[in-house]
Amino acid sequence: MMTERVLVLAASDREALGGVRAVPGLQAAEAAGEVWLRGLPAAGELPLAVRALPAAAAYTLDGQGRLFPAGSRTPTAQLPALSWQPIRAFMPLELPTAALPAQGAPRYRVRLVPSDRAEGGAALLTTLAVWREYAETAPAIRLESLRFAVAADQRVLLLGTPLPPIPGQEHWLREGLLLPAGFDFEAPLLALLLARQLNANADALLLFAADGSWERISKADLVPVTRSAVRLTMEGFRDE
Repeated sequence: MMTERVLVLAASDREALGGVRAVPGLQAAEAAGEVWLRGLPAAGELPLAVRALPAAAAYTLDGQGRLFPAGSRTPTAQLPALSWQPIRAFMPLELPTAALPAQGAPRYRVRLVPSDRAEGGAALLTTLAVWREYAETAPAIRLESLRFAVAADQRVLLLGTPLPPIPGQEHWLREGLLLPAGFDFEAPLLALLLARQLNANADALLLFAADGSWERISKADLVPVTRSAVRLTMEGFRDE
């Protein structure tokens, strides 16, 4: 009896797995220049994000660990012993502190200064522990308008309206840039300039700290909030 499907990708295509981080139950491992993905249902149509992966090989797996090429009734290999990780641990959300690119960068140092304007918050940076406690008990209607992403160090970025009433750093939105509430750029036109230079494809959000450092979050890593999605995230960190 077939138990699940297994995909194999070239190690050079590892980054493509970022598109399936939100698919529940997936596990991944890397060995000998290949990336293995398991946890896919044995039958039925796969999620679109999984079907879009550049898989070099696809197998079905039986209860004895034998691998059957797609459409074949004859096993050709045994599932190797690998160090499997939940997909969110294997492909953690990276939020690296970055510097402005040298080419085309402004000639002045980017600075944030206190602002005398008050605006509604667009995002909240909090911790996974605080977020889990709130998400487990909050009414579903308070969750359905939110999206979230989790970093490897268990920071959580929440976007939506209204933001949950939990501890964290609130942020304003400027041209796709998230600035700490109460701060703004020293130069009024800097938000538009930075957005064009650092996020030309508008496929990410740039999260700024009060000291001017920033981090890039792909919009693909922001997933709709459901209790099951939060629980799966917690399980991923417990399995690490």
